[in-house]
Amino acid sequence: MGTSASSKGPGSGVPLVPAWVDSDPAVAQPGRFRSARTNLGSFAKSGTEDSLKRGLGHYTRSGLGGSAIGTMRMGRTTAAAGSFADVLSALRDGSPLPLNIPLDPATLTGKSQQEIADAIIDAVTPTDGSQDAESSRDSAARAFAEVLEINPTADLTALPQDMVELFFERFLANDLVARIQLDVGKAVLDRAKDAATAVQRLETMQSFVKQEFSRAVLALKDAGQRLQQGNGKELGAAALKATLDVFEGWLK
Repeated sequence: MGTSASSKGPGSGVPLVPAWVDSDPAVAQPGRFRSARTNLGSFAKSGTEDSLKRGLGHYTRSGLGGSAIGTMRMGRTTAAAGSFADVLSALRDGSPLPLNIPLDPATLTGKSQQEIADAIIDAVTPTDGSQDAESSRDSAARAFAEVLEINPTADLTALPQDMVELFFERFLANDLVARIQLDVGKAVLDRAKDAATAVQRLETMQSFVKQEFSRAVLALKDAGQRLQQGNGKELGAAALKATLDVFEGWLK
């Protein structure tokens, strides 16, 4: 993620969960990111893992209102993850795409992998001017790029299940990283001793979050919860909550 994605984050008095997710959302309290920013600022200066863990823990507990609300907050992300997985599986199997996805597989014939990725992104997460939509589109583009980097000869219209699962995991992890950076990344940028250190600290935080998310996904697989047609939203939510539970647990 680039440093330009960071901001001062949302303030108080706004819903912790958007109205399109919950009809009676909790309202953010003043200074909800203060402890997260303090600890991430310490991480920016020292690079210590303990400060990073405490920063992510406070981000989850106070900033998001806990792992459950944080997961609900990312409901659009988990819904998109499920749709991406269903589209990629349907393209591979030659089965009908979800009815709400405006994509004709025939239009992908002869297209480059980049063009196919762009078409899928446009169909699943169309631009609507919202910050969440733009974040999801960027996260999906990064996930497709990671899949093609790992398997340069991959055909996005015929991805094997393990590659669909890889895209699913990377998309969700990328969007979680983007949310954290948008909300509290500026604390890292402001407190690092110089620009190079700031970028290094952000990259460390991103890798750390992705590592924990990957562990959560693996634990779900080991427990028998695997990605299937139609269960992506629920599985994505379970992985996100498990990751945020770990973050909160670091404050105990």
